[in-house]
Amino acid sequence: MSHEIKKVSIVIPAYNEEKAIGKTLELIKNTIEKIKGYDFEIIVVDNNSSDSTGKIAKSLGAKVVFERNKGYGNAYKKGLKEAGGDIIITGDADGTYPFEDIPKFLQIIEKNNVDFINTDRFANLEKNSMPFINYIGNKVLTFLINMIYNVNIKDSQSGMWIFKREVIEKMNFDIMSEGMPFSQEIKLYAIYLGFKFLEIPITYRKRIGKKKLDPVKDGIDNFINLLKFRKKLKSVKQ
Repeated sequence: MSHEIKKVSIVIPAYNEEKAIGKTLELIKNTIEKIKGYDFEIIVVDNNSSDSTGKIAKSLGAKVVFERNKGYGNAYKKGLKEAGGDIIITGDADGTYPFEDIPKFLQIIEKNNVDFINTDRFANLEKNSMPFINYIGNKVLTFLINMIYNVNIKDSQSGMWIFKREVIEKMNFDIMSEGMPFSQEIKLYAIYLGFKFLEIPITYRKRIGKKKLDPVKDGIDNFINLLKFRKKLKSVKQ
């Protein structure tokens, strides 16, 4: 009896990450070439970059898709709709996330029959990886999410997720955020829709290149989204 090879899509949003995208993709390629039993695709969403991000990604063998409308959520909506994998892994292009842990992620999602894995950056923050204002903002937003939605998430803003295709097939992308709140929304959707949710610790590193986040503006946007998101959830049928 032959074992059906599963496809894994690695989706990476990228905006002006020419200094980091090469190193990130090389890490992924060096990791996945050692993994047997899976077919991989790497999708880089060029979110209207003004530098060579897309060109570098394409030269390294990634499938590059272009999203003109800027925004973290817009980039993910585009990338996830392009993904053909049975399992999807996400992460930023800036060198912060441990793509070398992909073998562990796949083992956990397969052996534990988990639908959605979120990663906890706070478990192992490398020195200078998260500025203090970002740290406080992330902790406050996570506390508020747990309080408002009666959930138990350790890192609501983490950008590395591992999940089965069924999760995105059941979500309504039309009513999800175009910006940073997309990260907290996808986790809440997974829990609300009844998928088996798990969080695991990861190492989080200092980013390569210039920071894109505005901690005050993005923090306020995420907080406002938290208050409005209940109405969105009510419109989604379980």
